Formats: sequence, C-alpha cells, structure tokens
Amino acid sequence: MSGAMIDFLRPPRPPRVGWLLLALGIAGLATALGCEQRWASERAAAARAEQQALAAERVRRAPPPPAEPTLAQRRWQQAQLELQRPWLPTLRVIESTTVNPVFLLSTTIEPSKGLIKLDAEAPSFDHALAYVQLLDEAGVLQPAALVSHEQAANAGDGRSNVKFSAVTRWSTPGTDR
Repeated sequence: MSGAMIDFLRPPRPPRVGWLLLALGIAGLATALGCEQRWASERAAAARAEQQALAAERVRRAPPPPAEPTLAQRRWQQAQLELQRPWLPTLRVIESTTVNPVFLLSTTIEPSKGLIKLDAEAPSFDHALAYVQLLDEAGVLQPAALVSHEQAANAGDGRSNVKFSAVTRWSTPGTDR
C-alpha cells in the first residue's frame, strides 16, 4: 500500500489559503467597523440637525411675549374696571327703597369688594325688616342682610326708633345672583 506519508515528527503546516482568508476576514471586519462608526456619527449629526430645525421652528411659531402695558394702558384698564361697576343702579335702588318712615343715616361702599353697608333708622323693627327685604328684592343688589339693630329713644318726643345696619353686595355684570 502506497499512500501518503505521514511524518509524526513535524507538525503539518497550515495552508496558505487559510492565512489569506483569515487576513481578508480581519480586513473586512475592520472596514465594516470603521464604516459603521462613520455612519453612526452621520446619523447622530442628522438627528441633531433635525432637532435644531424643530427647535428653531417652535421658536419661530411661538407667540411673542406680551408687551408690558404702558401707563396710559394701565389707567385705561383701571377705568374700564371702574366703568363695569354698577354705581348708578345701586344708588338708584338705595334711593328708591329709602322712603318715609325709614331714614338713611349713612352709606359706606367698598368698591374693591363690592360691599355696601347702610345705616338707617326706622320707627319699628318691622319697618327695618321690610326695608332690608325691599333691598333684597330690587335685583341689582345681592342678598341683603340685617347685621345689627338697636332700640333707641328719641330725645325730643320720647318715641322709640330702631337704628339698624344692613349689608349687601352689588351684582356685577356676568355674576349670578
């Protein structure tokens, strides 16, 4: 039998084609890694550019900040608020409900709160209650309430009167009663 000779003393040499394929594989992997890094950096740069473009678009579309009102504009706004207060209807209601035998002693109006305090005098407690009820039913003022009352004797003729205080609020346009 004649066959290939086997030499056990020397190890067999790897084929040169194997080394060549290994070198080509390493070169291919290095090239692929380099290309992947370059493409990743290009994708990141494109994403950053897109985000910057979106941010610039948002800034461009955003409404401008409101301008600080001038002194004249602030005065005009305050005048508008004052004109919305129902001064004339309130005073008309107070005038029309204050009839003999009820006499109005003082009126205190706090415009910022819309609070109206009326001090009055009536011959009896029933007249005082009727007066407060008339204020309440007038429609311009919100529920009127009798806050305090006191029986006082008139020094001149000895008749007793009731001094009382009523509190109410005015209804501004757009508020419910």
